[in-house]
Amino acid sequence: MWLTRLFGAVKNFDSDIVSKEIQQQRLSICNQCPFKRADFKTLLVNKKGVAQCKICKCSLTDKVLWSDEKCPKNKWT
Repeated sequence: MWLTRLFGAVKNFDSDIVSKEIQQQRLSICNQCPFKRADFKTLLVNKKGVAQCKICKCSLTDKVLWSDEKCPKNKWT
């Protein structure tokens, strides 16, 4: 997922990375969500074992890192 991290860093250039505790809290909420996909899928990329949000199509491991990201269903901010 280095490419996602690179684009995430560019996308969130002014954003801070949240603490490990907040990352774990966010992932815990995502893991219980019916909109979580177990495997990352786009038209060109399929990654087994990399969780993805079915709504926003983000990789969950990357999405929970950034302070300016939020759940599209407002389950966490």
